[in-house]
Amino acid sequence: MKSTTGYVGLTISILLSSSGLTTANETTLEQAPVASKSAAAIKMSENAPVQIIISRKDQSLRVFRGNQEIAKSKVSTGKRGHTTPTGIFSILEKRKRHFSNIYNSAPMPYMQRLTWSGIALHESNSVPSYPASHGCVRLPRGFAKKLFSLTERGAHVIIANRDATPQQIQHQMLFQPQEVDVSDKLSGLDPSLMNPVQGLGKITLLSDRPAQDDVAHLVAKRMNQFNEIKKSKKPLRIFITRQARGNLVREIQVTLNTLGFDAGTPDGRVGKATNAAVRAFLASKQGSIEARMYGTTPRINQALLDQLYQAAGKGKVPTGHLFVRHNFKPLFDAPIQISNPDTPLGAHLFTASASDVNEGQLDWLAVNLGDKFSQDLQSRLGVKQAKEDTGIVASTDVLNRITIPDNVRAQINHLIKIGASLTISDRGFSRETTDVGTDFIVLTKPSIPTRAVAKTKNTVKRKAVAARNSATERKVAAQKAKKSAKPKTQTIFSFFKKKKSSS
Repeated sequence: MKSTTGYVGLTISILLSSSGLTTANETTLEQAPVASKSAAAIKMSENAPVQIIISRKDQSLRVFRGNQEIAKSKVSTGKRGHTTPTGIFSILEKRKRHFSNIYNSAPMPYMQRLTWSGIALHESNSVPSYPASHGCVRLPRGFAKKLFSLTERGAHVIIANRDATPQQIQHQMLFQPQEVDVSDKLSGLDPSLMNPVQGLGKITLLSDRPAQDDVAHLVAKRMNQFNEIKKSKKPLRIFITRQARGNLVREIQVTLNTLGFDAGTPDGRVGKATNAAVRAFLASKQGSIEARMYGTTPRINQALLDQLYQAAGKGKVPTGHLFVRHNFKPLFDAPIQISNPDTPLGAHLFTASASDVNEGQLDWLAVNLGDKFSQDLQSRLGVKQAKEDTGIVASTDVLNRITIPDNVRAQINHLIKIGASLTISDRGFSRETTDVGTDFIVLTKPSIPTRAVAKTKNTVKRKAVAARNSATERKVAAQKAKKSAKPKTQTIFSFFKKKKSSS
């Protein structure tokens, strides 16, 4: 066991690893596409994770273990005005007996919760062939019980407008188990922001005497936490998205503090201290080329961060961010690089299962969803998406654009196991993602409006009525035509013609 003093000598790079990327610790991916594995090359393990894919268009649900379909059923999703959201979810809670706290205590047997705002899978006596619920996904009686027995908390559920199937994929950006010493590669060890880890018992890496060095204390806590995670059966949840404004502001604050301009506690919010630090930094640059390019008016944007990174010698400005959760709780996060930031990422879910080909390694499956952006959202995200674009992006193309720092990759590889997942989205995780109690919940906007692809109760009725009316109208019209038909008028010429032919 390493002593506490062994951690005191850690370099300051540990503290800085979460606030930026350096050219020395980046792993650059080959840009050539990597071919997916053929179905014959892999036999998915029997303990592959279970995931559920629901199609609003087909009003159907399919259950997969790995890439093998193990169950299927019809469903009924939310009707107009209560549309079931599309996106990537996890099962947060399971109850055999449950009653709605929104709709008059309506019974919801075999309930499997997807959001804390009220979306769930549950049994129902009414599962027609069209959307009819108030937002939940209704399941037929026998199937709801069967599905309840197949899933566990944390299992992924994808709700899309179209049907989808997990596809095997191989790419060097995807994580693989690796036993390495990560004590000098930890991310996010900021003593001013780090909260104590709860529920881990005594920290065995520390002596009974409180540590005098904050960094050593935090390193010991994090390593103890990692050891607990490795013993746990719960897998990691990893999420990659664009650098959000809050993260950009925090990076600006961290870098200003590093340069000696007091921006206060890095909290991702623009306050008086941050604005004063920005003004002081710009004043120090008056007359320089950077000042002429940027101007002297404080603006919290990417251009300012570019200047600060250049002044601090920190290399490239991060264009993306990676978050890690375990057992519905945040673990750590770190900035990353995403190339071609003006190109959409799409929405993707990658899940890991044990490889039967390479012992100790993971095989990965990919599902990608369509995600369309409004003009306003395109402007806020800084992306361009053509009107005719379906919003579906090839998974391999997205993975080729991502660069993860070596220290961040080492930590994930140290903890990765069967059942882990990686989610990628332009939008970031939604408001349904709470501080604790959820995985990363990502909402999408389908490429085709719901009313254009899914049958509704009204359209089914209208079509049936129209068909009956059409048949009735044709019958009535035929009868009228028969009644109104006039007998042929017999002229003198036809009378003599008839008489002549009869003789």
